[in-house]
Amino acid sequence: MSLSAEAISLRLGGRLVLDRVSATVSAGEVHALVGPNGAGKSTLLRTMSGEDKPEHGQVGIDGQPLDRFHARGLALRRSVMVQSAAIAFDFFVEEVLAMGWLGGAARTASEQAVASKAVVHACRVNHLLGRRFRTLSGGERQRVHFARALLQVWRPKPVPQDGASESRYMLLDEPTSSLDLGHEGLVLRLARRAAENGVGVLVVLHDLDLAARFADQLTLLVDGTVWAQGPPREVLTSNALSRAYGTPVEVEWIDRLDRLVVCAV
Repeated sequence: MSLSAEAISLRLGGRLVLDRVSATVSAGEVHALVGPNGAGKSTLLRTMSGEDKPEHGQVGIDGQPLDRFHARGLALRRSVMVQSAAIAFDFFVEEVLAMGWLGGAARTASEQAVASKAVVHACRVNHLLGRRFRTLSGGERQRVHFARALLQVWRPKPVPQDGASESRYMLLDEPTSSLDLGHEGLVLRLARRAAENGVGVLVVLHDLDLAARFADQLTLLVDGTVWAQGPPREVLTSNALSRAYGTPVEVEWIDRLDRLVVCAV
């Protein structure tokens, strides 16, 4: 079960933004898109969400082309958190969160109450309930949008990967960009937990050290093309990153942390 892009190409404003790019996020894993500014990371995420339609290639969920899903069916399978989501009206925080809940025969009001309470607690936005969304800081708004996206694909516990349950996906575009040190770790730990419960997570990250810490798989994009794909140890190398970013980058395995550490020098 996976959300996949196969050799997709896309032009925006006459510029080739994606050039025969392929990427796959499997159910139960965190897949990070990394690369310098203008590499095509956000465009790839939008295309894999169905917001942008590729000129060539195809995007699909579990082997079914994305364009075969109607809007509601697609919303039941994946949630999207964009970099800046404007709210036209001054909703209360709980109303914004409720936008992430999609009812149905298998999703009752009581289930919504339980899931909403769990997500609010996990995302630590309890104290924001009762406030108007527009009164929140940038970081607080970002956490509310993350909570909404998490609620949309909520799974309280792991599901068997036997095809009996439809896979779900979260697509997160720079979810930590406005967050402080503590909350960026919280958001990515929750994304990691969602993956452990069977959700596929596709996330755009600028912080390579966070990508090394939380991702199972990575795609390194440069100028709309794939430079490298695979687990962190294969993609995050000093040579590849120094070339991609045009600045010296050091990558070291720290035994005490049991992970790679990435920093510019």
